Amino acid sequence: MNHSSNRFFAKNTESGTFQDITTMFDGVAVLKLDGMLAKGEPVNVYTAQWIDSQQEDFMITTLDGNDNPVVVRKNVDLELTFIVRQKYATATIDVQTVHDNFVDYITGSDVWLKSSYVGNKYVHCVCLKEYKPTTVKLGRGDNSYIMGTITLHCLDAPQNT
Repeated sequence: MNHSSNRFFAKNTESGTFQDITTMFDGVAVLKLDGMLAKGEPVNVYTAQWIDSQQEDFMITTLDGNDNPVVVRKNVDLELTFIVRQKYATATIDVQTVHDNFVDYITGSDVWLKSSYVGNKYVHCVCLKEYKPTTVKLGRGDNSYIMGTITLHCLDAPQNT
C-alpha cells in the first residue's frame, strides 16, 4: 500500500494539470516535502545598532499601493524525500528505471509541486543542486529500493489552489 497516494502532486507546465506522483511514477512513495510553509529571510530591511543604545534604527525599503511598508523575503528551498520500492507499486517495476525517470522529471526542468498536507498549497520550483540517492539497495528482489532527497529552490512564494 502506498500511503502517499493522493497526497503529493506534480506538473511540469504552468497550464498543466496536477497529477498524483504515485500514479505518474508507479512505485514512488513521497515520504515528505519539507519547506512549503517556510519563510525566507528579509531582503529589503536594513538595521543599524549604535554603541550607546539597544534601540536599532531600521528602514523597510518597499511600499505597497497604500504606502505601507512590505517586507520582501528570499525564496526558500524545499526538500523532497522519496523512496522507490516494489511494495509501493501496483505492477512489477524496475526500481532503478522508475527512480531515474522520477529524478529526471523533477530535476530536468522547472516543476510545480502540491501537497494536500499543507492546505493544498503549491509551489513553482527548480533543482539547483546536485542530486544523489541517500540509500541504494538493488539486487534484492522485491526488497530492492532506492531512497533520495532532492533539494528544490522555490521560484515564487507558495500559492493556494
